[in-house]
This record gives sequence, structure tokens and C-alpha cells, in this order.
Amino acid sequence: MATDEEPVADSDATNVSTDAEPVVDSASAEAPTPPAADKPAEGATPAPSVVEEPAESSESAEPPAADEPAESSESAEPPAADEPAESSEATKASSSDGQAAAEGTSDSEASTGESDGSTGDRKKRRRRRRRGKKPANGEQAESSDDGPTSEARRPRKYNKPERPAFNIGDDVFGRVSKLTAQAVLIDVAGGKAEGIFDREQLIQIPPKEGEQMIAKVKSVSTRGGMLMLGPDPWDATQSRAELRAALEMNTQLDFWVTGVIKGGLEVDYKGVRAFAPASHVELRPGSDLSHWLGEKLGFVVTRYGKKGRDVVVSRKETLQAEHKVKRAEELTKLEPGMKCKAIVRTVLQWGAFVALPDFADVEGVIHMTEASHNRSARLNDLFRPGGKIEVEVLRIDEKGKLWLSHKATTADPWDEAAKKYATGTRLTGKVVRLTDFGAFVQLEPGIDGLCHVADLSFSPVDHPKEVVSEGTDLDVVVAYLDIKARKVTLHPAPPDDEKDHPTIRKVQLYKIVDVVVMQIRDGGLGVRIVGATGRNARAFIPSGQTGTPRGTDLRKSFPLGKRLQAKVIDADSRRGEPRLSIRAVKQDAEKQAYRDYRKKVQRESSFGTFADLLKDKL
Repeated sequence: MATDEEPVADSDATNVSTDAEPVVDSASAEAPTPPAADKPAEGATPAPSVVEEPAESSESAEPPAADEPAESSESAEPPAADEPAESSEATKASSSDGQAAAEGTSDSEASTGESDGSTGDRKKRRRRRRRGKKPANGEQAESSDDGPTSEARRPRKYNKPERPAFNIGDDVFGRVSKLTAQAVLIDVAGGKAEGIFDREQLIQIPPKEGEQMIAKVKSVSTRGGMLMLGPDPWDATQSRAELRAALEMNTQLDFWVTGVIKGGLEVDYKGVRAFAPASHVELRPGSDLSHWLGEKLGFVVTRYGKKGRDVVVSRKETLQAEHKVKRAEELTKLEPGMKCKAIVRTVLQWGAFVALPDFADVEGVIHMTEASHNRSARLNDLFRPGGKIEVEVLRIDEKGKLWLSHKATTADPWDEAAKKYATGTRLTGKVVRLTDFGAFVQLEPGIDGLCHVADLSFSPVDHPKEVVSEGTDLDVVVAYLDIKARKVTLHPAPPDDEKDHPTIRKVQLYKIVDVVVMQIRDGGLGVRIVGATGRNARAFIPSGQTGTPRGTDLRKSFPLGKRLQAKVIDADSRRGEPRLSIRAVKQDAEKQAYRDYRKKVQRESSFGTFADLLKDKL
């Protein structure tokens, strides 16, 4: 309905066009034609008429008619100069309320206008949610049926397990769990936390384990460490000042160890927590540092930052200085030849580091050559970190390094080697190592013999792996023994049926030997000399020395494995093998028979003396 009030004269009203379209509420339905308004007073500029529509629900609202264009920003009446600017939503709501009051509307109509404004706000909020915008300042997110609320869209937070909350200055009640030389450890809140009470601050006699105590919280850990308890809390400001001064002057302060954390310890100095790296707590830190909990240790401040929230401490230099002095004192007590107990610390490729517990854990070195009499033994098999062994002091060099020996404390197997491993002794050993030049055979722990690649097989080979392999047993014969050099030369043992045959160490020229046919070669026979071992057993019989006619098939006349007798006639410089002759053996036999016959004939043809005749008769 039209208003009966006179329009308000405004300095800017004269600039407003009288042809402006009527204002349409965004929440209203289709707008009907407004009634005619009364004439304004003379001299006043007529204001644009405002159409008021009855309020409807957001579900029944319809968009404005297509033939009525939306009002532009230039045709809208600007607010008065003395009134502050409002948002588009607040301006429309206030204008509708003011018009309803001016027209003398009832209370029900005013309440309807307010519901229209709230309905429009909800629509805008729904549009913001669809567009992904945040609500404007002063607006609160409300739940609706067509979309989740902002609270529902927030990511869920992980609820950490609750722990007792303690504040500095709180009185806590607990039970004594342990007594040390410097502190009283107290279980607080039924064992959910543990506190440290300095024994120097006790006024009365120290309590016993299991008794109850009441104390004040002096410091709280942010990493789950132990509480610091006492009669009165500390002044953290003064503590930080002392830490800064200690950093500048490089002085040592006493810290309480309150927790074991990743990489080191959490320590406390009068209410200020600090971090001590594991490598700066012990010279050789282990995997567990919990044995330092509740102890008071001296540290030097190495870093102070973030106003006392980043404090790092160390006592490495102090430990090193103390260890150096103590080591120098203990080294004066050690003498070469002294036997001591040792604990293995570290095993390396070239040796092992051990500590002497009877001499303040002074460290020494065992070189790999002094580890064992067995040269093929591995250091990781001989020594284990933490194992207990016996060592002998060798020397202390000019740099103060201690050299030790482990094999000097064990029996030397070479002391009895001359009796056990005489030349020609037949043994069974284990192949422990293969090299390009031969195979090492272990006769017993500490004594290894070498079987050269040229002695391993009757046929020459390029590498020992073509004949033997590591870990297999091998029958050998001692060919040479050198006690001073501690070397044993071995040859493969001959077959068992030749055990009783005399051993031939060196093949002599023009000597008749027994041989076994092993190969049929081009131009002759390859034979093995019975009684000889290694490369000395190889020999060659040319075809012309076999005693067979030219063109004879040697495979048929001399099958493999046939045993013969041959005479050594010379040495083959190209092959390095002796040359034998079967024909020479036959010729020697014929010559010997001829000589025997000549002697017999000569003896029978000569009459001789009477004494010779009597001698023959007798």
C-alpha cells in the first residue's frame, strides 16, 4: 500500500530519476501493480514509490516477472550522508522495516518482514556453501537439510592419550620408589608420572622406599620425562640467565637427567629443559641410556637459542680429558709379555679393538697377524663384540698405542710339526682356499699346506677349481717341510695300492722304473712313474722307444692303466719331463744275458789251479 507521509527532502534526492522502477524484495513473490500515491507537498521532490509485498516462505517464493527488469545500481537511492553504509542484505531489511513502520503496519507484518530477511540470509549462505566461500564476518554457520555444516567438514583431530596435567607450583602426593645417592625418586598420581627430589633439599631424614611424600612441582617435561620436585619452585628467568652466562664463559653446570628421548637425554637445569646428544653423554654410547635417569651430571652449554627453548649441552670434552689422564696412568703399569684379560669392543677387517677391564678399560689393538696361528681363520669367527679373551702385551709405541697379541696366549701347532709332518707322510686334509697358483689344504688349525697347480693333476690345468673345490677332503703326501719359514709343500697322494712302493723323490738318469700308462699322445705314451708324486711323476715314452714295429697302433698294444718297466734315458727340455724307453730295458736285458753267458764260458774254458778246482767242487 502507498504511504501517506511526505517524502524526506535530501540534497541528493534531486539527482534521483522519477522514472526509477519500484524496489522488489529478493524474497518476495510476483509483484502486483502498486496503487496511486497522494500528491506530495509543494516544493518537495517526489520520492520513488516503494511496493511492499506480503512475506512468503522460501519454498513458495518465485523469481520476479520477466517483463520487469532488475533495478540497476544507479537507480537505487543512496543512503543519507549521516548514516553509515550497510551491506546489501542489511540495507534491504532495514528499508523494508522502515517502510512498514511508516505505513503503520501491524506487528504481524513487521515480524513477517524479519522472517523474510532471515530466509534471504539462509539462501545466501547456501549459495556460499555451494561456491565454497567462507561466511562473512559476524555471520554464523547454520545447519541445513541440503548440505553439511562447516563443523562437519572440519578434519577430525587425533585425540592423544590423556596424561596427568601438572603445573609448576602444584602440590603433588606420591610414594617413594627408589633412593639414590643424589635423589629420591617418587611415583606421582598412582604411577602415571615419576618425579625427582634432590636429597640436598630434604629438611628431615630421607624417607624409605614405599613411604609417602608431598612436594611441589618445580619443572614439567614437555616430552613425557620426569618431574622435578622440591620444597619451592625455581625462577626460570634467573635459570636462563645462568645458562647464557655459562655459554659465554664455557663453564660447567649440574643438570638432572629427566628422560631418555630419541638421540640422547633430556636434562633439566633449575626448571629449564635441555637436550644432551648420546655421543656427548658417553665416549662409547650404547643403545640404552636409561641407566642415567635420575642422575645429576655436569654439562657444558654448547647452544642457547629461542629464549631458552633450544638448549643443547655436552660433556664430551670433559670425558675425553679425564680418559686421557687415566689412560696415561694405566699404561705405565703395563709391560711387554704381560698377559691380561680383555673384552672385544670392535672387529674390523685388519684387526680388533679390545679393552682391558683390569686397567681402567684401556684400549689396545690386535692386528690380524696376531689374532691366531690359523692364517685362514676369519676375524669375525675368532672375535665377537662383548666377548672375553686373553691377550699378551707386545709393545707400546711412541704414540701411546697399545699393541696386543691373542695367538701368543695359545699353543703353537708348529712346535710339533716336525714330528707330525715328516717328508713322505700320507695325510688327509681339507681344501680351505683356492688361488691361481694352487690350493691350500688345512692339516690342522694353524697349519696349512700348499698344493701347487702343477702338482694337482697328471694333465696340466689352468686353475685348481678344475680339479678340486673348497670344503672337500683331499689325500695328500708331504713333499717338503720348512719349519723356520712355516711352509708345507703337498702333493696329491698316489693310489692306495702303491702305499708299499718305495717313494721316489727324484728320478735318476739311466735308472729302470715302474710306470703306468695314463695317456696316448701324438708320437708316444704319457706315463706316470710309480712311487713319484706331483709333477715329478709325469714322463714320456716316444714311439720309437716302445719296442714295437713302425705303424703299430699304440692304443691296442698299450691300453690305459697297463703297468710297464722303462729306463730313464734323458730329459725333455721342452716338456720338462723325463724320457723313458721300453726298448732300452730289453736291450739292457739282452746285454746282461750276453755278459752272463760270456762269464760262464770263460770260466768253463779255463783249467785254473788245483785250488780253483777244489773250490768249485766244494
